[in-house]
Parts: sequence; structure tokens; C-alpha cells
Amino acid sequence: MKLGQENITLSKRRHDLLLATVQEFIATAEPVGSAQIVARHQLGVRAAMVRNIMSELEDAGFLRQPHTSAGRVPTEKAYRYYVDNLAAAARIGFEDRAQIELHYSTAAGDLSAVLRDTPRLLALLTGQAAMVMPPRLEASILEQVNFVRLREKQVLAVFVTEKGAAQNRIVDTERDHSQGELDRMARYLNDSLEGRTLDEACKWIAAQLKEERARYDRFMHDALALGEAISGHVARIDLYVEGGLQALEQPEFADRSKMRELLRALEDKSALLELLERSLAHDGLTVSIGAENYDPRLASLSVVAASYLSGSTVLGSLAIVGPVRMEYDRVIPLVEYTARAISRLLEH
Repeated sequence: MKLGQENITLSKRRHDLLLATVQEFIATAEPVGSAQIVARHQLGVRAAMVRNIMSELEDAGFLRQPHTSAGRVPTEKAYRYYVDNLAAAARIGFEDRAQIELHYSTAAGDLSAVLRDTPRLLALLTGQAAMVMPPRLEASILEQVNFVRLREKQVLAVFVTEKGAAQNRIVDTERDHSQGELDRMARYLNDSLEGRTLDEACKWIAAQLKEERARYDRFMHDALALGEAISGHVARIDLYVEGGLQALEQPEFADRSKMRELLRALEDKSALLELLERSLAHDGLTVSIGAENYDPRLASLSVVAASYLSGSTVLGSLAIVGPVRMEYDRVIPLVEYTARAISRLLEH
């Protein structure tokens, strides 16, 4: 799980008060005062002590005070501390788990349809925008290679994965090949690439083309060249996104500039896609809060993402995107559980 990148240690009183303040602000979206903390949390301290500790936490960069007479609100540093120390250990609620199990137990056999429906389910459960990156074709294990002669010096090259996804491309060749020759080339590649992912196949083909034998064996060279023509041109992945309008009901997006930022991110998708592709390198969950997203287009948002797998191979990921004031203790286990549910589907 990729969460915080620094270990921050607070005294028990500061720790308890900071977590309580974050929880109150997440629940109310209003600055949190000392009387509110004393009334709603059994911390064993009086209002005057709470005010003193809040002031110390403000000096340490965890809280800020929008106005002199107002209560405090958490900073991104506070949310990071909250996620690392509390939300990350949260368990999924019974109702959320039951809804997810029901959704996938009644899902149709079409994996693409299941994945397209997943953001709608997550948006419904959280009231936030949700997205799914469909399986990366290059991470899928190859099932079969086929070459079909279309006309002189033109071949349709097709790679089919074990999950039934297909990648094809029309290739102009240096020499003309009969269908019989193309069938032999396909058999050669099928034997050589058995059990490899498309990404592994691409690397293997590139390595073989550099071998001296490929320079002198015309059949081998032509077969590898056809394989390279398609394995090196994997189609760009899109995102399935739902819940943008639901997310706008969050109080933060009453600010028109923040509303535009969210809509721009959901419409453009490129920043979200880049973030999810980076999250694939981490087996499990990633939580990116505000400026941690690196991309300025996401600097006022938080993203909770988890990857799903087939066996030990990471295929894609799913995520919730919303305001930094997110209900992390509910969203994190929900995203994690949904990713595991999709992984279980891929095992069958």
C-alpha cells in the first residue's frame, strides 16, 4: 500500500485531537472549534486545552484558521496523517460489501460490460466521481497470433489474448507472402510466444531481431518483422468515468473554480490516466492527496486508486476522485474491496 512518505510522530493528545478535528471537518465541511471537539469526542481535555493544542497543530502545519474568529480546518498534511494513521486500517462496511458482492455475483459474463458498470456502482456508493482503467492489453497473455494475406505485400496481423481481446493492424511488407507462408510464420510465433504477455512478446521479438541469425534467415526475419509491427503498436487505453454530476454536489464545488477543475480533469482524462498508470507499479492501494498528485490539474483533488489482477499480473486499476475533504475511512476499503472483487472475476 502506498500511503505516506514520511513518518510523523505526535503525542497522544495531539494525535487524538488531530484525528478528531479531521473527522469533524469531513463530516460537516465547516471549521472545527474547541467546544465542538469537547462536546462530540471523549478526549479527556477541556476546551481551553483543546484550543492550545489546536494552536500548536496550526504552528506545525496540520491545521489552519480561515478567519481569526473561526475554528480550524485540516491542511493536506493533516489529511495525510489521518489516512496513514486511521483510514488505512478501516474495514469495509457490511452494506457496501453486500452491494459489491451482489453486483458482481449477478454480473454478466462480458468482462468489458462489468468494467464499464463498475464506475457507476462506485459513484452510487460514494457520491464521488469514479473511474476504471480497462485491462492493459500489453499485460495480457497471448493466446494466438494470426496473419491473413489481404493483397500483394499487405497482411492483416492479429494478436488475440487469453481473455479474448484482439489487437490487429494492416502491415505493408517488403516481400509478398502466400497464405501458406503466413500460416507457417504464425505457427512459429505461436510456439515461441506461448505463455508470454504482449509486453514480453514485444521485448522478445526486439531481442530476436538483433540476433545474427535473423539477418540471414529470411523466414525468421519476416515472421519477427510481422510480429513487431503489431506488438509495438498497442492501442491507447481509455477510462470509463461516471459520477461527475454527483461529485459536484459536494460543498467544495460550490466554488466555481474548483468545479471547473474537477470537470476539466474528468473531461480531459489524461491527467487521471497518467496517475492510474503510475499506480499500476504499486501492488495494492494508492492514495494521492492534493499536491501529491504532481499534476497541477489534480492539485485540489484526492485520488484513491487500487489495481486489479489476473493471477499475479496487474491488468488495470480503478479509482475514486473527489475533494481533499473525502470520507477516506469509507472510500479506501470500498475501492480496495472492489478491486479484489474484479480480480476474483478474472480468475474464472
